[in-house]
Amino acid sequence: MGSNPSQPVSLLEKAKKNGTILSVTDFERKLKLKGLCDKTIETYISCHNIFTRFIKNRNVTTDLIEDYLLKYNNRRNNLAVMKVLYPDLSKDIKFPRRNFRPKILPNKEQLRIFYDSLPSQYKVIFLLLASSGLRVGELLDAEIDFNNRMIVPRSHNGSTKHSWISFFNIECVPLLSNGIPEITVDGLSHLFLKTSKKCGIKIHPHLLRSVFAREMAMAGVQPQYVDAFCGRIPHSVLARNLYGLFSGSP
Repeated sequence: MGSNPSQPVSLLEKAKKNGTILSVTDFERKLKLKGLCDKTIETYISCHNIFTRFIKNRNVTTDLIEDYLLKYNNRRNNLAVMKVLYPDLSKDIKFPRRNFRPKILPNKEQLRIFYDSLPSQYKVIFLLLASSGLRVGELLDAEIDFNNRMIVPRSHNGSTKHSWISFFNIECVPLLSNGIPEITVDGLSHLFLKTSKKCGIKIHPHLLRSVFAREMAMAGVQPQYVDAFCGRIPHSVLARNLYGLFSGSP
């Protein structure tokens, strides 16, 4: 039976014709060309593998893609993968809307209680997250400039997320004598969950970015600088110059 040129051809179909179940190399290359960072690529390849197991030997259709999206969690990532593998079949499927709800942030007393409940070697991570605005992965992989009390992220190798330098308080200096403790993002999340159960105050690592933004706003710091510390730097040259983020103007 000959191939129908009107049917969409995907990387997965090409891989099957080559006698392989999954062409991870081709898929990874396409993702890198899109400027995605390594962590996002790893997530998308995982979704790709799950989809391959889901379809088995069935022909891929829009209905099958929708069945897949309904069956598995993390619909946004799964749909993003479908739009790379099967752009024609998934073009009319919309990304789910994000439901933004106001965050209930811990007050200073709750933060202190949680901090006191953490193992001593990881308290510096709590302080740095709450006072830098960095993402968890950025902080755990950052370089420390003690001369300028500066934190320099180095974890983003893609073009979809950005990070800027941040700083740490003088109180953190003695705690950083051995550098930032080695722990994975998942390990830190587990540690915070365990500490939350211990002290009765629910705090996860990412929440400390919001705490940072709140404290900066209450201190009267201009929003564009708070955005920069949180990695939300303007894309246009004009906006960057107007904000003075790179020119040093007030």
